[in-house]
Amino acid sequence: MPWKEPGEKPREPRGREPWGSGQGGHGGGPDLDAWLKKFRRGLGPFGRGPLGVLALIVVIIVLWFLIGGWASVGGQQVGVVLRLGRFERVLQPGLHLRFPSPIERVQIVDMGRIRSVNDEARLLTSDGQLVLVDYTVQYKITNAREFLFASRDAEEVVRNAATAAARAAVGAHKLQCLIDDLGLPCASGYVDTDKLAAAIRQQLDASLGTHDSIGVAVTGAGVQDIGVPSDVKQAFDAIAKAHDGAKNAKLTAAADVARSKVETRDQVAAIKTAAQAYKHRVVDEANAAVARFAQVLVQYQTAPQVTRHRLWLSAMQDVLTKNHVVVNTGTGNVIVQFPTAHAAGVATTPASAGSSAPAASATPASATSTSVPVTSGPDVQGVD
Repeated sequence: MPWKEPGEKPREPRGREPWGSGQGGHGGGPDLDAWLKKFRRGLGPFGRGPLGVLALIVVIIVLWFLIGGWASVGGQQVGVVLRLGRFERVLQPGLHLRFPSPIERVQIVDMGRIRSVNDEARLLTSDGQLVLVDYTVQYKITNAREFLFASRDAEEVVRNAATAAARAAVGAHKLQCLIDDLGLPCASGYVDTDKLAAAIRQQLDASLGTHDSIGVAVTGAGVQDIGVPSDVKQAFDAIAKAHDGAKNAKLTAAADVARSKVETRDQVAAIKTAAQAYKHRVVDEANAAVARFAQVLVQYQTAPQVTRHRLWLSAMQDVLTKNHVVVNTGTGNVIVQFPTAHAAGVATTPASAGSSAPAASATPASATSTSVPVTSGPDVQGVD
């Protein structure tokens, strides 16, 4: 009869076990009973009776603490300890002892990492126009407990605050002040990306400071681009094209004005030169006339009648030689013809309409002819 331990049922003869024979038997299944007995023998005193079960529980608890009762927190990190879901304490960098999970759970928060919020939003300007602003907000965690528990989602709060700050910063300016390509005048001055980023940062600091702290601090804000949405870009391109046309027209007008000024200065210089020449010529002619008059004055003072008669003859010669005329002296029968410089003949007029003398014709004087005697003139009879 096979050997059996106290309290156990008699063993069935080999080959008649309910689970079949062991390894190498013909039943085909494992000998689980033998395996369990072997395992209990390996536990020694912990495998028998209530004390063995208690000792086994103690061993399991010790192993549980040894394996899960430590928390390692890296540099620039903190560990937030939750005991049964409630905040307990904050662990600084290093190795810490704690209750294993699920009693205590440690949530690691990276305090040194710079987090960012990137967005490309359509925002309204103060004059009701749409602009497309690509901005970035950077922040870091300053209080792990407040970051995790002061709000439902601190990152979403920062994102919403950044959007509100961008809307406030853009809404304080007109479209032409934000987009310089339009070339439209802006009374307050053009706002570039750096100025807009500074305004967003200021709005963020004000908004996050007035509300309950969420354990974050804004470290920077930047604007990559300020543009227009694609559905209105065509209209903005037309505005830019019109601005370029106006600028080209202004440049062309300025060039025309400059060219006109140069031409006007040249004309003024030419007029001044001509006026100076005319002035000198007139002055010279006047001086010559004065000199001639001085000479005639001396002769006139010596012989007044002769000088007067000579002056009259010179004047008449100048007038008549230029007009090519024959003068009727008024006596009806005397015709005086002054010499002419032209070879062509000049027909004379009748001496008098009522005169009985036949009409006379004057023959042209030759270029070498001398002066014709004159029978009339001022005080001719008194001249010897």
